[in-house]
Amino acid sequence: MEDPNRITRLSQYRHDRSRFACIVYSLAVIFFAVSLLQWILMIVIEGLRDFIIDFYYISILALIISLLLVTAFVFFENLRFAAPLNWLITLIIVFATTWGLSRAIVEANTSLLLLAVLFVLILTVIFIMIGVCIGHDLTLDVVILFVVAVIFFVVSVFFVMLQILAGVKLAYSIYALFIIITVLMFMMYHAQTINGFRYAEMRINDFLLAALIIYHDMTLLLIMSFYFIAKFNEWIGGTGLRLFGESCCGVDRNDTERYAGGGMPFTDADGENKVAPIYL
Repeated sequence: MEDPNRITRLSQYRHDRSRFACIVYSLAVIFFAVSLLQWILMIVIEGLRDFIIDFYYISILALIISLLLVTAFVFFENLRFAAPLNWLITLIIVFATTWGLSRAIVEANTSLLLLAVLFVLILTVIFIMIGVCIGHDLTLDVVILFVVAVIFFVVSVFFVMLQILAGVKLAYSIYALFIIITVLMFMMYHAQTINGFRYAEMRINDFLLAALIIYHDMTLLLIMSFYFIAKFNEWIGGTGLRLFGESCCGVDRNDTERYAGGGMPFTDADGENKVAPIYL
């Protein structure tokens, strides 16, 4: 005969685990929405876009701050449970990540950004559901996942260098695809640790760290999906991904826009190309 106390505890644990997962995914979506709103403003407000482009090193500094804070959040668990300091650090991480990625985000127009966001949300829902529903416990295979991720990293570095040095257009697509696959693998792993009932699972009071993990998975997918979404947008009759560089060779910034989709480069009045070639 089963212990009724054990059944009660198990039922309560299931309830707590479900509540924890709902909080985590809700916070991750809220964080992503906050970033999205800021990115839209950065694209729409011309002066703000120009500021981000001209002072790109601010984005670099913000990204470094974000990564350092995330690292501290992971390794010093006291920071994650010391309210309200944990919420303050979380908000700083979100805003720093938002500004850290801003230099890449402002390359897109609003419609392209929203298409990429829709693509990311669909991928996120699908692969979280796969991670939760599959019977295989990915948390037992963390070493295998790490080895595969390292292999994918080496391959992706090779292809991005092939694109930069040799101008092979297909190389960047393969690089981005490998990164996306790696992120999706770990997203399934993270989903299993969040939803629980696996070999490894996150503690039910560690919702801020879990939400930040899913949030960063989504932001990585967003950055890496821009090129594919730009190609799709061109295919359905829209514009591709325009690249806004700083003024070059005495030309205004508006004259240094290039199309990543492969259009003709911008030229001056004499027909001379005024920008460095781009091989996307």
